[in-house]
Amino acid sequence: MNFLHLLSSEATHTITVHCLNTSVWGTNETDAQTTPTGFKGWNGQMFAANTLLEPKVLTDECMIQDGSWHKTQFLFHTQDTNQLPVVQVHTFPHLKPGQQHYIESGSVCFL
Repeated sequence: MNFLHLLSSEATHTITVHCLNTSVWGTNETDAQTTPTGFKGWNGQMFAANTLLEPKVLTDECMIQDGSWHKTQFLFHTQDTNQLPVVQVHTFPHLKPGQQHYIESGSVCFL
């Protein structure tokens, strides 16, 4: 990994959260504020809402709680290549009966 970090000038990483009746970013259908999910980068820095390292949200369908699976997609892009890949996901909401989620990590691209 250090070799890629040294030879690259920027990096991107996509993460998709698939969710069933649970919001992971922003508000849900009942306008209840949820604690946004946080992400820990390779070098220990946190990507979170309302920070300089806030990920770009490509789609946020998890706020729809209709008994069907939905997804929220995050894009991480940085010129500090030591920040990627994302290695941990933090502050997921506690699940109640009928709620589920799972994480899909996409490709990490070093440019």
